[in-house]
Amino acid sequence: YGASAVAAMGVSHKINMLPLQICLGFSQGIMPLVSYNYASGNRKRMKDSILFAMGIIVPAMVAVTVGYWAFAPGLIRLFMENPEIVAYGTAFLRAMCLGMTFLCIDFMAVGVFASLGRGKNSLIFAILRKVVLEIPLLVILNALWPLYGLAYAQFLTEVVLTVAAIVMLIRIFRQCNGVSQTDEKIREEIQ
Repeated sequence: YGASAVAAMGVSHKINMLPLQICLGFSQGIMPLVSYNYASGNRKRMKDSILFAMGIIVPAMVAVTVGYWAFAPGLIRLFMENPEIVAYGTAFLRAMCLGMTFLCIDFMAVGVFASLGRGKNSLIFAILRKVVLEIPLLVILNALWPLYGLAYAQFLTEVVLTVAAIVMLIRIFRQCNGVSQTDEKIREEIQ
C-alpha cells in the first residue's frame, strides 16, 4: 500500500498503545487484590473489586475513544505533517480506537482468570484472539475493504472476546455467590 500507508499505520498503532498499556496495567494491578480475596474466601470483596475496577477503566476508555475519534487528525499531525499520512492515520486511528473499551474488558477478564488460577481460560482467550479471530479477520477484512479493513480486525476480535469475557465473568460471579451462600450456611450451622 506504499510508504505513507505503512507510516500512518505505525503512527496510529503507537498512539493507540498508550491507552492499551493503561488497560493492561489496570488488569494486572487488580490481579493481587482478586487473588488474595479469592484465596481468603472473601468472594464478595473480590467481586466488588472487579466491578469497581471495571467502573473506573471502562468509562475512561470510552472517553479515550471519543477523544481519539474527535482529535484523530491532530494526534496524527503531532508525528507527521504529510497530508496523505494524516488522512490514512486518521482513518486507522479511528478504527483502532473503537476496540479500546472492549479490549479493556477483555484484559480485565483475562486478569481475573489468571488471579483465580484458571490458566486454561487465559490460554483459550489468547488462542481465540490471534489464531481463531484476528488473523483470519485481517485476511477477510483486507479482501473486503483493502487497507482500511486491517484496522478493524482488532475491533471485531475484541467485540467477540468481550462477549465471551462477560459470559465467563458472570459464570464466575455466580459460582462465587454459590460458594458464599454455602459458606454462610456452614457458619450458621456451626454457631
